[in-house]
Order: sequence, then C-alpha cells, then structure tokens
Amino acid sequence: MTTKDSLNKIIEHKKEKGCGNPVFILMMFEHPDKELVYPTGKHSGFPDLGDTRDIGFFHNLDVAIMSMNENDANIREGLYNAGFILCHFPGMYQEAGPSERMYFIWDEEKERFIQQEEPEMFAKCAY
Repeated sequence: MTTKDSLNKIIEHKKEKGCGNPVFILMMFEHPDKELVYPTGKHSGFPDLGDTRDIGFFHNLDVAIMSMNENDANIREGLYNAGFILCHFPGMYQEAGPSERMYFIWDEEKERFIQQEEPEMFAKCAY
C-alpha cells in the first residue's frame, strides 16, 4: 500500500530531478472490485471502474487525504464506492502507477473513505 511517507519520498526524488511540484487529483469511481469482461465472455484481468469522475485537485497531500477521508463536499455522491488520490507532476500524459497513488474505499458503517491496499487487478494500470 502506498503510504503518505512513501509517496512523499517519491515526490522529493522527482522534485530533485526537476519535475516541479505535483498536484493531487481525487479520482472517484463506482466499482472497486469489478473486473472488465469482454463481449466474448473472456475476463480481461483489468478493472471495470464503472462511472468515474475527477472531482478536484489539491497542491497539498494532507488536504487531499483529509478531503477524501471526510467525504468533503459529499464526493461520494451516493454513487462512488472507491477513489484514488493520484500524484501527477506538470506535463502532458502524466500517469500515476501503483506507487504514485493512494486507494480508498467507502466504509458505509463509518460513513467515510478509508485507505486500503488496492486490489491486485489495479497493479497493471496507471491513471
């Protein structure tokens, strides 16, 4: 699981290389555990996220984590059951692989998003 400390180490390394300052994008999605199945019935091994939405970005990781944990501004919207905090640096076609993102899932009992280990099928994906 990508922790705040491990992500901060990556950020410092990239900043030393001149990559600039990152933004932290909150990307919400509907299905945290559904696999994409082709029309032929063959399983793809990739996630089927369902409806997705980038709902905002922050320049501060702590604020992004707080907003996700606390369901700030009702980011769940009654639809999104999981989300990522993606760490993106300036530039075109930026991607956040598993070590550059934090995975959260909705906890109905606590009524908040809780960070968890992302499912294995996400390991091949960058967002």
